[in-house]
Amino acid sequence: MSKVLSAVIINKPIEEVFDYAASPVNGPAFIPNLNENTNIYPDTVGVGQTFDYRFNMVGVDLRGKAEVTEFERPNKVKINSTGDSVSSWLYTFEKEGEGTKVTVELEYEFSETAWKRLASKTIVDKLAQKICEQMTESLKIILES
Repeated sequence: MSKVLSAVIINKPIEEVFDYAASPVNGPAFIPNLNENTNIYPDTVGVGQTFDYRFNMVGVDLRGKAEVTEFERPNKVKINSTGDSVSSWLYTFEKEGEGTKVTVELEYEFSETAWKRLASKTIVDKLAQKICEQMTESLKIILES
């Protein structure tokens, strides 16, 4: 599995940052290339919540199912996905002065059929790191505006 990581300080209270970032409804607003999360059930975020995702990587449409597997408000949420990629999205939240430090760790592996449609692993890994960095920066812009 490949792994990327990004962190950012957001000048908002930890509960506000957690509630926004942990909701799959908000994912497409701050995760680059995440086209949609659908069939979200139940509406309340927590362990066992599931949804379908559609993500674009280098022009390739990737689809699958995701599930919240860890949920410790306001400090941690983990979402695991299956489908064209197997991934683990771990968000951790820590008070940092008056704000919140958000760290996103993404571990991923693409299915063999997805790899046939994607560019080289080197390119994908570099793009994944960039996406992770853009994700935390977008989260900061949205929540601080």
